[in-house]
Amino acid sequence: MTLWIAGKRTLAAGPVAPATGSVRAVRATGTTLALAAAACAMVLVLAVASPALADEPAASGAAPSASSAATAAAAKAAKPVEITISAAGDCTLGVDSRYNSVFNGYYNRKGAAYFLKKVRPVFAKDDLTIVNFEGTLTTSKNRANKTFTFKGPAKHASILTKGSVEVANLANNHSRDFGAKGLADTKRTLKKRGIAYCQNSTIAYKTVKGTKVAFLGFNELSGVTKAQIKAGIKKAKKAKAAIIIVSFHWGIERDYYPASVQKKLGRYAISCGASLVLGHHPHVLQGIEQYKGRYIVYSLGNFCFGGNTNPKDKDTMIFQQTFTVKNGKLTKKDDARIIPCSLSGSKSTNTFQPRILKGAEKKALVKKMNRLSRGMGVKVASNGRLR
Repeated sequence: MTLWIAGKRTLAAGPVAPATGSVRAVRATGTTLALAAAACAMVLVLAVASPALADEPAASGAAPSASSAATAAAAKAAKPVEITISAAGDCTLGVDSRYNSVFNGYYNRKGAAYFLKKVRPVFAKDDLTIVNFEGTLTTSKNRANKTFTFKGPAKHASILTKGSVEVANLANNHSRDFGAKGLADTKRTLKKRGIAYCQNSTIAYKTVKGTKVAFLGFNELSGVTKAQIKAGIKKAKKAKAAIIIVSFHWGIERDYYPASVQKKLGRYAISCGASLVLGHHPHVLQGIEQYKGRYIVYSLGNFCFGGNTNPKDKDTMIFQQTFTVKNGKLTKKDDARIIPCSLSGSKSTNTFQPRILKGAEKKALVKKMNRLSRGMGVKVASNGRLR
């Protein structure tokens, strides 16, 4: 007899003669034949009822194989991730009470959300925002012997949280305005509010969309060496940071062009692996340089600056860059822009509320940045895009 099982022809066994003189052998043989016939019948039924036994794909909904799951995971891992980071300049959320307390009065009358209200939509939409936090949040009375010392109460930290700021650079010449206690109080307050901070050997890490971002800060005014810069960036790389942002407090106050030390250190940081270099201290804007495919923003100027009730130059900006990371590595895709701003809503005084410029004011600031960036490999388009 011939059976067709799952597309294959099989010959069924015919009668087998029992061994001579052996009843047990006859019974055993009969039993064997019966079992074989039953097995063939069962296989036939299964072949007809279960197409999966044939050369056909498994039914939908079945658990994926290990290989298909691995393929899917690899495809997901290979998908590029975009991370947008915004940077703004000096934020002094307090006063030097020897001169005035105007900023504190604004806080008491208008509340924390007032100060960054007009730029918050930008900061809330990005993935991370960093500012230079210039001052202290402390009750210490141990004032440093210097011309300007800034402090505010701990509650002023809510200006940053309400404004959607996640990272603060503390590597500057005002973080110790009220000694070690003033600095410790500031760090404790920021940490309590969920704001990461960077300063010298302290690196701030933030993870966004599965990608680690490192923030480093150095105060060149108090001295920083190339060895320290190299070691900090190496440490960030070892921590598997795909994006490394380095902030420098450097330069000359009210000077619109970077000093040679700024160029030297900024370029060195890029050569060591920095993804972006940010600068502050001059209190005015300086140009932007493109070096080895990365940007050096020499000075972001003042931003939400409680230390001066009427700065002569109120121009400021938000620098924003979208980084593309693939397989944990930063690509060369370039997507950066400036958002022209004024640090005040008034031309005659400081309202401590940065606003985004439009029309003729925006056009004038773009023109200014092109002038300051001349010879640095950067051109700012009318819409603020860098090219």
